[in-house]
Amino acid sequence: MSAAPEHRDFSLKRIDAFACGARLLAAGAMRYHRLAVEGGSNLPREGPALILPKHCAYRDILLEGVLLYRFTRRYANYIMKVGLWGFLELMGGVKVVRPKDIRRIADREQRRAEIRRARAANQQMQAYLDGLYQSGELVVSHPEGMRYQDKLGPLQKEVVEHLVQAEERLGMRVPLIPIGLEYDSYARPGAQVYFRVDEPLYADSFANVNELMDHLGNRLRILSGLA
Repeated sequence: MSAAPEHRDFSLKRIDAFACGARLLAAGAMRYHRLAVEGGSNLPREGPALILPKHCAYRDILLEGVLLYRFTRRYANYIMKVGLWGFLELMGGVKVVRPKDIRRIADREQRRAEIRRARAANQQMQAYLDGLYQSGELVVSHPEGMRYQDKLGPLQKEVVEHLVQAEERLGMRVPLIPIGLEYDSYARPGAQVYFRVDEPLYADSFANVNELMDHLGNRLRILSGLA
């Protein structure tokens, strides 16, 4: 995600009526668990933010949407892998082509062609993220890039790296908010789920992106009960 994105007129893809419908369905589904929230006041009621939750299970996304709305009355935009259903973009999905998805292609020529398509698609995605931040939107990205139960997976820094570049390009300062998740049980009805929201971080408080990612990893471990 290092190439500079093309800047175009911004138009929000999310339709709040669809996001509301998804939230109501998710709220019903999440009655399977008992939710315990710490630090909910750290979620911003206005302005842009990059929210970085621990990713344990698919249901995390339902949980995040319900609780974000409960504390902020806002809908978010979720970075998701290409290949998921396109209608999820109407609920706030933002598609990204991941390098590991391309590495799985065995044919060399096909892989090269896919790399070219991925670069163009990801440049458009980065421009869209710029527009989200400029419009004061919430962006949610799971920094592990996939689900890891009972441990913290390796963090992917591309989305954070893009934010640092966007802040310089756009003259903005956007908070990054780590969120820890801890499940007492994934299977037992009524099991507690702990949703721990950390205080905002700012990229300019760190020497570089690697130092920021190290700090983020430490906070996610502690907030998720993995320290």
